[in-house]
Amino acid sequence: MTPEGLIGQRITVSRPSGTDRYGDSLPPTVHVVEDCVLAPAGSSEDTDRADQVTARMRVYAGLNADVLATDRVVLPDGTRWAVSGEPQCYRSPFVEDAGVCVINLERVTG
Repeated sequence: MTPEGLIGQRITVSRPSGTDRYGDSLPPTVHVVEDCVLAPAGSSEDTDRADQVTARMRVYAGLNADVLATDRVVLPDGTRWAVSGEPQCYRSPFVEDAGVCVINLERVTG
């Protein structure tokens, strides 16, 4: 039995568009990646100088998911996350044009 709510999720990807000729940030471009699997990947707490919690999420998407290391992601619950590192895409050795793209997300609060 598959846990309800983890499969078939839609993530919204926000990509920086650079700056204009005055150095001001341009509005980001936004697109959606469908049929993702969301999997919590743990969290850690830093209480040394501040109460900070770093949460991690792993997203499994289709092989051709358009996500870059510089993107931001909004999950279906409305939380905003940063992509952590380059997404890793793995092609199936058995089926042509099949595979998975693993996207690591991170969110720091506090």
